[in-house]
Amino acid sequence: MPSSDNAKLVQTRINWETSDCLAPWTYYDEELLELEKNQIFRKNWLLVGHINDMPNPRDYLTMDAVGERALVVRGNDNQIRAFHNVCRHRGSKLLDSPSGQCAHALTCPFHGWTYQLDGKLIGVPAENTFRNLDKSRNGLVPLDLEVWMGFIFIRFENAKQSLAQMLRPMQDEIAPYKIAQMQPLENTRYDDIRPYNWKVFHDIDNEGYHVPVGHPALQQLYGKNYSDQLVDGLPVSYGVINDQPAKLWSVRNYQKLLPRFDHLSEKNQKLWLYGGIFPSMVLGLYPDSIEFYMTLPVSADKTRVRGAAYALPDPRPEINAVRYLNRRINNATSAEDENFVRQLQDGMQSSVFPQPNLSSIEHGVREFHRQLQELLPVARLKHHPGKGQVAQTNLSLR
Repeated sequence: MPSSDNAKLVQTRINWETSDCLAPWTYYDEELLELEKNQIFRKNWLLVGHINDMPNPRDYLTMDAVGERALVVRGNDNQIRAFHNVCRHRGSKLLDSPSGQCAHALTCPFHGWTYQLDGKLIGVPAENTFRNLDKSRNGLVPLDLEVWMGFIFIRFENAKQSLAQMLRPMQDEIAPYKIAQMQPLENTRYDDIRPYNWKVFHDIDNEGYHVPVGHPALQQLYGKNYSDQLVDGLPVSYGVINDQPAKLWSVRNYQKLLPRFDHLSEKNQKLWLYGGIFPSMVLGLYPDSIEFYMTLPVSADKTRVRGAAYALPDPRPEINAVRYLNRRINNATSAEDENFVRQLQDGMQSSVFPQPNLSSIEHGVREFHRQLQELLPVARLKHHPGKGQVAQTNLSLR
């Protein structure tokens, strides 16, 4: 006879093997959220910004995420470097604003320790009061950094796969947009906390099944000319703009005013293209501009959502109107999705929340869940393994 622990593990594995989607408990459990922070977000690439958000020496960006603090700074030598935004003395932040321009050196506002922009510690007030302080061993701690098509990504923990390797399947598709040459669009950056689990946001974002009913503007913009695909494991979605004039004012005028773009191929002239970057980023590419948005978990029911839009300089008079209409369409879509996300988050507390019942055109949701369950096998369980047991159960299933 198996022991009770072994019997429990057998049942755990049965639930794991038969589960198609994440169970409701995974959306409001703080223990699982800590595993997600440690095993997923600290070990994967996260986007901080674009090279043209910090074009000049001494420009910087900061980002707080999953209990960590990142600082990206362009040095006096024009090189972009990333560090933990943590003073090596007592852990204070060196820079607190989301962006700006710093001095020629970084001075901690707490006790005045000073670092070169390459991270080297160069100044310690009352240095003779410290015992055996080796300044060469107390520089800022660097972070992994990669620039991909102009976007700046950092990673808090080392892992094997480079960003370029991970995104190679999207490279040829995205290269014509000339993202590295784009400039930030004014008044498009946002960074706020929203009252739901980060995964619910992507459960909606990873499928177009809800577009015909849930998003009137998108339905009129590209309607049936929409498809979700996996390109070598990366989720990519295609929406081809309709030739039939839309009823909605914003969509109809976007269709009417959208000009041709010399840098894009014929197929991209009327394409809205979306690419997903695991764990929580989406890149939207439109003929007139691009945008990114990304979630970062704060707690089981709070999520930080960041985003911004960029575009190539273009002096044509209709471009400003087209980009305004693009934002109007996307803002309406975001507001609709916000409503759906909140309803799903609330629904997961219900005793009759549905069992997995996905359409074949919701394969993006299934794939997103599969990736999460592969990294955190405890997330395959139908039921919570018990208070204080999530991390240990996860280890036993690896």
